Amino acid sequence: MKSFVGILVGLCVVIASAYGSFTIPITETGIPFTLQSLAVFVIAAFLDWRQCIICLGLYLLIGALGLPVFAEGSSGYEKIMGPSGGFLIGFLFSGTFISYTRQHIQKDNILHWSTLMLLATVILFLFGLSQLHVHFDFSKAIEYGLAPFWKMAILKALLAALIVGGVYANKLATI
Repeated sequence: MKSFVGILVGLCVVIASAYGSFTIPITETGIPFTLQSLAVFVIAAFLDWRQCIICLGLYLLIGALGLPVFAEGSSGYEKIMGPSGGFLIGFLFSGTFISYTRQHIQKDNILHWSTLMLLATVILFLFGLSQLHVHFDFSKAIEYGLAPFWKMAILKALLAALIVGGVYANKLATI
């Protein structure tokens, strides 16, 4: 069972990494739009909170060590400490929130999943905007980190809720 969990966590790290390569540049800011949060949210819903911490911690570690797993194939410790690094760190906290909540509140309806994914999005933005605020003033943090992304973030959260809710409704999730 432990080897299965190790393989599962490793696979989830690969999935989270792969979704960073799907980017759409946002021309006003130069900051790319990615599907990483969608991948993180879906992965987190199927891992227990400890597995989620290991998975997303490994994702951050391998990116910090230089493997090109962040948006647009970027990597490095400076990426985590840079302006957009709060979003990377926020993946760990928003994902863990999803995993922990799923384990302790066992509801399998779309309202529950949508609420959970939207709250995780708020957590992600809190971390992301906080770090942007360290590098820029508050208005620039909102301009760069919230304004171009909030609508798509809501759509990604709702899509994650549909994916996860559909899998749980069909009893395919047995982890």
